[in-house]
Amino acid sequence: MKNNFKLKYAPHFGSFAHSAGKDPIDQLHYIADLGFKAIEDSGFVSPLVQFNSTRMGIGMCSQTPEMLTKIGETLAKLDMEMGTFVITPTKWPPVELVTSGKPEYLAEFLNKCKSAVEVAKRLNAKFVTITLDCFDRSLPIEIQTANAIDALRRASDLFEPIGVTMAIETLSDHHELFLRTSTQAYMICKAVNRNACKILFDMYHLQKNEGRLIYHIDMVWSEIGYFQIGDEPGRFEPGTGEINYKNIFKHIYNKSKADNKDFILGMEHYNSIEGIEGEKALLEAYVQADNF
Repeated sequence: MKNNFKLKYAPHFGSFAHSAGKDPIDQLHYIADLGFKAIEDSGFVSPLVQFNSTRMGIGMCSQTPEMLTKIGETLAKLDMEMGTFVITPTKWPPVELVTSGKPEYLAEFLNKCKSAVEVAKRLNAKFVTITLDCFDRSLPIEIQTANAIDALRRASDLFEPIGVTMAIETLSDHHELFLRTSTQAYMICKAVNRNACKILFDMYHLQKNEGRLIYHIDMVWSEIGYFQIGDEPGRFEPGTGEINYKNIFKHIYNKSKADNKDFILGMEHYNSIEGIEGEKALLEAYVQADNF
């Protein structure tokens, strides 16, 4: 039965791979049949490989032009949207220090953005995930922030003409990552002052870094461009951890209606149970959380 979700939840390639098979096009058809209106792709594998081998995406920036075009055409036929895809760092934690202001790092960042422009065109994607790398501990925080703002303004020149928004992501995976809170992201987006630069409000990371999710959603609302989901602890589907997603989804829904906004909410998390049973549990988790 096709579900009529109130919000635009976006599974990843791989979220339903046991049920739909490995082929990305088959997965798109399966996800559309479940009632989802969007898909996203972070292109990385769960670190809990022995427990859960769910793959978060296929890595759009590494796909052939032919595959990207095929995915884009399939999305159009299914009346689905492409959510965000990721410009992945070369190493983890990243070493391309945008915060350093060094010309060679800035050039590498902008070259990645240029490649992402071509990917976005083929997918008809409107969002790309951007991370701001690590602290440069040799510089004051204010100088690092200014360097990040400058890099994002230059990248906006690349993405804005094709209608793509950089979703700058707050992260919690490593203590040296620069962008960590929603208020920090808000300050940077206000300073960049471009339609192509908005906050990726990742609720999993922000629950770890700052908590009070509804409070912070309201505080930085005007600069949010995209949401991502994941319960804490574990980074699994809603209902497996401490976050009351039903209340949060209701809040986002009501606030979006009042402001005439239409967000994609990316399901950037793992399945808590392996296999087809886990995919059934994943779907049921969203049916329940959307029942407000």
